[in-house]
Amino acid sequence: MIKKLLICLCLGALTLGNAHAAPLDVTRQQFQQVRADLQAGKVDSFVALPAALRAYPLYPWLEYEYLKLSGAAIPDTQLATFVQRYPHSLLADEFYPVLAARLASKQAWNALLENLPATVTSTEVRCYRAQALAATGQKEAALSEGKAAWLQIEKNFPAACVPVTALLRAHVQLSTDDYWQRIRAAVEKNQSTLATQLAADLPPDQQAAVVVWVAMRQDPVPALENALKQPESAALRGAIAFGLERIAKKESATAENVWQRARQILHFTEQESAAVESALGMHQAMRHDAAAIARLAAIPDALRSQEASEWLVRIAARENDWARVLQAAQSIKTDNERDAAPWQYWQARALEALGKKPEAASMYANITQHTTFYGFLAADHLGQDYRTLADAPVDRQQRVAGLQRVAAVQRAFEWFALGEREQGRKEWFRALTPMDQPGKLAAAELALTSGDPNLAIWTLSRAKAWGEVNLRFPVVHADLVQKQAAAQGVLPAWVLGVMRRESAFDATAASSANAFGLMQLILPTAKDVGRKLGISINTKDDVFPLETNVQLGSAYLAQMLTRFNGDYAQATAAYNAGPGRPPQWSPRQTLSADQWVESIPFTETRDYVQAVMAYTTIYDYRLNEGKGRRLSERLPPIAPNAKKFSPDP
Repeated sequence: MIKKLLICLCLGALTLGNAHAAPLDVTRQQFQQVRADLQAGKVDSFVALPAALRAYPLYPWLEYEYLKLSGAAIPDTQLATFVQRYPHSLLADEFYPVLAARLASKQAWNALLENLPATVTSTEVRCYRAQALAATGQKEAALSEGKAAWLQIEKNFPAACVPVTALLRAHVQLSTDDYWQRIRAAVEKNQSTLATQLAADLPPDQQAAVVVWVAMRQDPVPALENALKQPESAALRGAIAFGLERIAKKESATAENVWQRARQILHFTEQESAAVESALGMHQAMRHDAAAIARLAAIPDALRSQEASEWLVRIAARENDWARVLQAAQSIKTDNERDAAPWQYWQARALEALGKKPEAASMYANITQHTTFYGFLAADHLGQDYRTLADAPVDRQQRVAGLQRVAAVQRAFEWFALGEREQGRKEWFRALTPMDQPGKLAAAELALTSGDPNLAIWTLSRAKAWGEVNLRFPVVHADLVQKQAAAQGVLPAWVLGVMRRESAFDATAASSANAFGLMQLILPTAKDVGRKLGISINTKDDVFPLETNVQLGSAYLAQMLTRFNGDYAQATAAYNAGPGRPPQWSPRQTLSADQWVESIPFTETRDYVQAVMAYTTIYDYRLNEGKGRRLSERLPPIAPNAKKFSPDP
């Protein structure tokens, strides 16, 4: 039977030209039936496959299911032919490790290198390739490939990487620091099994220290008390620092107490002390404690953690300590212009406050090309137009037409047509992996013109093309949004901005926090708003319909805007974090909105407010043909909350 099937697979391509195309709906039904049969272990329908089905875009997935079903009965050559026919695809990804293991077990090293390209990212395959390179005398390439694979191991240690580790150790390619770097990363990701596996190569005292690190990850408070009773070592001090960082946010008093005791018992290095002080000072700043300024500033710039430096900027800005803002912002190092823009903005704000207006203007000008919260605010400071919003769309028709002929793209769209959206997205994003940026931009345009703005937006995120305003910010459901925004008395651009941030226009979106639909409403909120509107909301299924979701979301935005006296920044923060949160972040003196937003202690909410306000500005521009309001016009100063800060009786 297996031989008969292999002959069928080979003959399939020869019959395509003579095939009479069946109606597409019939072909789809046949595909789904044959696939279901194969997944159930039945091969008869695959043997009798109609010739027309071999021309169907998803036919390769039937071959895939057959190969999985046949397992060891499939010859290596047949498996190799399959992965070569569908390189850089989901179809091949699962079989790369299988083929590599087979060839390695036979020591067919040259065949392994021929059939398993260096572009395969699987850690297991990379370790097999390293073995093959070593066996064929390519020592330097083997060490390079092996070290790269070893550094990317996650969760569990693949058997294929055991001999590679021995090779690396034999050639002194793995240092103790390499091991601890991987162990710390594993512990931080709660991959305790991997940390323990890695520790097996270390001396006994360091293995014991790894046990302490794992305990710190699982339950840091008792682990800290136990650690203080153990003999001192660099690894133990590192574990204690890690534990203190873990509890600093939620149990700050305990962290401070343990830290004072620990530094009397143990001899922390300057770097170790700086790590702990960075964590404790950062969380002190997150509580808006002005004393954090002096604490964080006392840490040398080179030793203070990146997060701690960012929080020094935030708390110093909140307290109008502009000299500290300038110094701390200058100490922050980033990898690209976009990430540097917020800290350049705060340098400019500090320079302006310190009376150095020409220097401030120059720095503002550096970031006005970014279509972001701070890019727009910088333009506002200079009184400039938002020139990035006026860029004309790029003509990509030729590249889009080429993409439509790519087999993986055709497979993705066919999965979508079958209602298997998740599988289609996997196929789509796997196809994007080897593409250059222009290709990804063309793919985003293809997704958008095909009626899938969510797919277009996520495709653009892979391209990191943040300036592509027309593709990143499609105007979706405009009539519905304007209707509901008018009914609820809110700005339609704000509704679109929230929708864009919440779901990226995926009406079926359901988050891990049980928020649903375009505007990501949780059921209790939807029920409460629905009661006020006379809409019956009983289950999550009542929240998903487009019109209902937009109506409820717009009404809730209106409630938040009223609650916070027309303040968009606080109302937006309340939509994300709940209406009880913004009053907790109230300043003791009136702050400009940018100072207040930057000092929001929740990273998610801070990023959310900045994004939604920027998106609102973009959509206002798009809905009003370039005549939208400036961002700063919607950001009035934030006054103290009288209830929170009223004087004691």
